[in-house]
Amino acid sequence: MNCVTLIGRLTRDPELRYIPGSGTAVTSFTIAIDRDYLKKDGTKDTDFIFIEAIGKTAEYIASYITKGRLVSIQGSIRVDNYEDQSGEKKHFTKVSAKIVKSLSSNKKTNPEPPSFQAIDDPDIPF
Repeated sequence: MNCVTLIGRLTRDPELRYIPGSGTAVTSFTIAIDRDYLKKDGTKDTDFIFIEAIGKTAEYIASYITKGRLVSIQGSIRVDNYEDQSGEKKHFTKVSAKIVKSLSSNKKTNPEPPSFQAIDDPDIPF
């Protein structure tokens, strides 16, 4: 079984491109995730995970997810193999996202909802 769930913040805005021929949307981005332990000096290490999404998920990400947003990613780990210019074999690990959820709002485009105050008035029937 190849399942992964991650929560982290985008390090930059997602990049949207389309596969030539099919026109399928592909979005790639990186999230930063702090490790769950402190080093001796009191700091935490951070991992930077490359994420790729395809299709409707990619279009959603490109439209609504921006740098700094906290997101939840569910998907699978993929390993791409290729040869560099010198002929050396290389491996590149990424997460193929199936479900992406924003866990924080962008206050510029989604302002806080108005606050409401309870009214204690005996004339109101409910």
